[in-house]
Amino acid sequence: MIELTGILLAGGKSRRLGRDKAQELVGGRRIIDRVLHSLRQVTKFQTVVVDRFDRIEELNIDAQINFVVDAYSNSGSLGGLYSGLQQSSTSWSVLVACDMPFLSANLFEFMFAKTLDGDFDVVIPRVEGRLQTTHALYNSSCLEPINARLKDGLLKMDGYFDNVKVCEISQDEIFKIEGAESSFFNVNTGEDLELALQMDKNTYGD
Repeated sequence: MIELTGILLAGGKSRRLGRDKAQELVGGRRIIDRVLHSLRQVTKFQTVVVDRFDRIEELNIDAQINFVVDAYSNSGSLGGLYSGLQQSSTSWSVLVACDMPFLSANLFEFMFAKTLDGDFDVVIPRVEGRLQTTHALYNSSCLEPINARLKDGLLKMDGYFDNVKVCEISQDEIFKIEGAESSFFNVNTGEDLELALQMDKNTYGD
């Protein structure tokens, strides 16, 4: 168990899928339950960030989970990250989304080890040329620069990175870790959900 808080974004807006993707089943379990299972394997604490109080009842999570209602409404993932970091019990937190059914605990451990290599504020993978902002580690030192952006209505997840120390992890490094490649897969559409079901079947069988 790592001195790390898992922040799970579970706002509930699933525009492309047309229904609550967090509660879709993959391998007989809701995606959000799969995400929490992965987080519990490696993080000491878990926080679920929601956009409204009644979302807590909707999710019906049977566990001792810390729920946080987003402090900045309609501010997307950046607002959710800020709200989660505010309530974090540890210096470092890992941010994930509720639509990622194949998260890798081994990858989180690898990423956390990077925090010991320097005085970083963010540890983040770059996969297929893109920074994976909802699959990254953030230090509580990010709170002030994030808050400044939110107050100005600036919601780009990496918009404050020039003001903090960022450790990027290359795709080559990441894909050496077993299960890491599928860790970044997320369900946004019906086609994604079908693919997730097939991926689960290929891994675990019927």
